[in-house]
Amino acid sequence: MANIARHTIDLAEHVVEAEIFPKILYRLKDTDPLVRKFAATCIREIAKQSQDLAKLICNAGGAVSIVDYINEAKGSARLPGIITLGYISAFDESLAMGVIAAKGIAPLKDALIKEPDDLVKAAAAWSLG
Repeated sequence: MANIARHTIDLAEHVVEAEIFPKILYRLKDTDPLVRKFAATCIREIAKQSQDLAKLICNAGGAVSIVDYINEAKGSARLPGIITLGYISAFDESLAMGVIAAKGIAPLKDALIKEPDDLVKAAAAWSLG
């Protein structure tokens, strides 16, 4: 689904119309780390497409779920969640405030300070920006 959603807004909307929310948010708590990472990747690809889709994710409780995912994941598995928060926050102030209200600053700060991977650190710095 992530590979479909990544290309255009229309394709991302088709993925959302398949009623993946809130079901995909539950996959962020799956016992399989790959399922969690792929769910976060799919949400990231949807979030980047438009402000309306980012709002839909937040309204479904996605910001809180992504923050929880970032807190639980380690290493490069955190990357899709970190970038998702950046995409959501970049659209407008109200969405950025939603990420702040979901307590999204602390895990971004943690990733920036503690992760050894430069790519994760760069993504955390971008998302904080």
